[in-house]
Amino acid sequence: MAGYDGEKVLGLVRGLVDRSRHVGTNVTLYTGPELGRLAESSGQRNIFGGYNWDTRVRNRSAKYTVIVGSERVQPPKMGREQQETLDGMDRQFTRVFGGDHGGQTFPGHVNQLPVDYVYRVMGSGADPLFTFNCHLLVTTKNRSNHHVPYMWGKMYHERDLEPGAENLYILMVPDIHTGNFGRFYGFPESSVTVGIGCDYMGEAKKGMLRMAMYLAKQRGYLGIHAGTKIVRAQNARTGGHTRYGVAILGNSGTGKTTNVGHTHFLDLPGEQSLVVQDDFVGLRLADGRVLGTEQGLFLKTDLDADDVLLRPAVESPAFVSQNLYIDHLGEILYLDEDLCANGRGILPIKALPRDRRHSSIDLPPLEELDHLCIIFNTRRNTVCPILQELTPEQSAAYFMLGESIETAAGDPAKAGQSVREVGTNPFIVGDPAEEGNIFYDYLKRYEGKVRSFLLNTGGVGEVRNPENPAAPKRPANRPWKNGIGYVTRALFRDSGEWDADTDYGTRVLISGVTDEHGKIYDMKRFNPRKLYGSAEREGLVRELNRERVEYLERFPTLDPSVLKAIKDTHLL
Repeated sequence: MAGYDGEKVLGLVRGLVDRSRHVGTNVTLYTGPELGRLAESSGQRNIFGGYNWDTRVRNRSAKYTVIVGSERVQPPKMGREQQETLDGMDRQFTRVFGGDHGGQTFPGHVNQLPVDYVYRVMGSGADPLFTFNCHLLVTTKNRSNHHVPYMWGKMYHERDLEPGAENLYILMVPDIHTGNFGRFYGFPESSVTVGIGCDYMGEAKKGMLRMAMYLAKQRGYLGIHAGTKIVRAQNARTGGHTRYGVAILGNSGTGKTTNVGHTHFLDLPGEQSLVVQDDFVGLRLADGRVLGTEQGLFLKTDLDADDVLLRPAVESPAFVSQNLYIDHLGEILYLDEDLCANGRGILPIKALPRDRRHSSIDLPPLEELDHLCIIFNTRRNTVCPILQELTPEQSAAYFMLGESIETAAGDPAKAGQSVREVGTNPFIVGDPAEEGNIFYDYLKRYEGKVRSFLLNTGGVGEVRNPENPAAPKRPANRPWKNGIGYVTRALFRDSGEWDADTDYGTRVLISGVTDEHGKIYDMKRFNPRKLYGSAEREGLVRELNRERVEYLERFPTLDPSVLKAIKDTHLL
C-alpha cells in the first residue's frame, strides 16, 4: 500500500470537487433538475411516472469491501476476496487517479471521463454534531450511470452545505468493470470511500452511512440499523393514551420496513401510527434522543397487494428504483424476480399520506414520550416465542446476536440455520463489542424509559427435515402478516397478558391478543410447549442457547453482564 493512504485519497477526491468550480472541466456539479432529465433519458418509465434502471451489479459487494486505516478500524481478519481487493488497491487507484504502476503509465480515468458531482446534507440539522455534508462523485461514460447520483440525491433534502459539519466523500467509478461485483475501499478515519466497478446505488447510500456512524461514535452517539416510528395507542388498563417512540431493528427479510409502515390495526379515536425514518438512526447518549439520517425510504420492491401503505405510495412519480420489473406497457410486476432480483427503490417520506408520517425524521425527546420501545425483529421457525420482553442485559445480548435464520429463498442448502450480524448492521467500523457496550450503557441510563422486545416474525413449531432443509416435515405456525399486527397492537394497547418463560429467562406474551373483529387471537398455537414433546423442545432450546453463548464469546471485550444474561438461561 505504498502509494495511497486515507489522507492522500481524500486530497485527490477533494481535488475533483474543486475542479467542478471551473468551467470546461470534466466534473459537473448538478444542483437543479438537469441531472434528473439526464438520468430519466436512459431509464424505463412506469405508468405512474416514476423511473427504473437495471444495473450490472445488483447487490452490495460486501465480500469485496475493505476498511483501510489504523488498527482501531481494521477488522481482525479478512476474507480471501477482501485480501485480494486490498492487495490490488494500488493498481486500481493508479488506474482511477493516474500515475505509474508496474511499468505502465495511467492518465487516470477521473481525469478523462465525465464525472457527476452531487452534494446533500444528512440529518435533520437539529443537532450540528449529527449533521453531515455528503459529497458523491460518479463517472458517467455510460450515460445510464447518471441515475446513481440522481437516485441517491432523493434520499436527502437538497440544501446548502452546513457550515462546520463534517464532510463525507464517495467516489464511484462504475465504468471500470470488475465483474458482477464492485471493489470498495473505505477510509473512515479520513471520511472518504472509493468504489470501483459498481453501478448499484445502495453502495453510495450505505457507504455514506458507514462513515457517518463511525464519526458519530466518536462524538457520543451510537448509530443503529433501525427504522423508527411514533405510535399513539389507547391504553386498555387506564383508558388514556400512551405515546411511544419505536425503533425496529432486523436483518433483511424480517419485516423491518413492513413494521415501520404498519398501522398495527390501531383504529380507535386518538390512535395513530406515523413513519419517522426507515433505515439508520443515532442514539444520543447525553439525553437519549433518537435522531434520523435520511429523508427517504429504501424499499425492497417485492410489495404485494396487501400492503396498504407502501404499495399505493410507490404509485407516484417520486418513486425511483433499480432492477424492478417493468413490462412493455409500463406496468410494475412487483413480485417477478426472475430477471430482476433484489429490486430496490427510493420513496421520499413526503410521498406518504400526511396522516401516516411524522413531521421530522427525528423522534421527539424522551421526555415527550411515555416509552421508547426497541424491537428486535427475528425470523425463526421452531422454539422462539412470538413476543418476549427483555431486560437491559438481554437486550444488549440480542443487539450483539442480531439473529435470524437463512431462508430457502436465500440459500436452500442452509435453510433453517442461524444467521447473525451484530446490531443487524454489516457496516460497523471497529470492534463490534464496543457498539454492544455503548448500547448497554444507553439501556441502563434510560432503563425506566426504554423497553426492549424480541419479535419473531417467522413462526413456531417447525419440524426440520435434515435430508431437505427447504422442505420441513412439519411447517411452522406463522402469525405473519396480520397476526404480527394483532400482537404489536396488544403490546401498544397494553392489553396482553405476560408470563415468565423459564427456557429463556424472559417474559412472554401469552394472551390478550384480538383480531380485526375483536375476537380472541389464540396465542396457544405459538406456544412451543404445546407444539413439541418436552425432550424435543428442551433439545432445540439448548441448541439455540448454546449457539448464542458461543457467538457472544467471540467478543472478549463485551461487558460480562451481557454474556451472563444468556448464560444464566435456565435451559443451556
